[in-house]
Amino acid sequence: MIKILLDYKWCFIWAIIVIILCTLPGNNFDAVPAYPGMDKLVHCGMFFVFCTLLYNGVIQQFSGKPTRWLPIFIVSILGFLFAGLTELLQLYIFTYRSGDWWDLFADSIGIGMAGFAYLLNYVNRRS
Repeated sequence: MIKILLDYKWCFIWAIIVIILCTLPGNNFDAVPAYPGMDKLVHCGMFFVFCTLLYNGVIQQFSGKPTRWLPIFIVSILGFLFAGLTELLQLYIFTYRSGDWWDLFADSIGIGMAGFAYLLNYVNRRS
């Protein structure tokens, strides 16, 4: 059990970072240069990294030989649940932030990009 948790350690660390970033008030980022749509790009990137780290854990857990489609299904579901959780936290718990359907959509794009990268860079080269 400990080995499985260690395989996903970077994913857990990144999830904590994402939750911390999602709970900070928006005015903490006023000094960061911004452009229209930057928020969506950040959401997409955060969940791309999260799911990529999940895929890395899957590859480590199965000693470099996971199945092709099952990890994509499981990682996508876990990524979408985590994205939904962060949006619900922003909507109901941290009321100085706002939960947004478009943020959830951007999160989903990042999740899909990670799945596509997994297919291209790992699954097709493992044979």
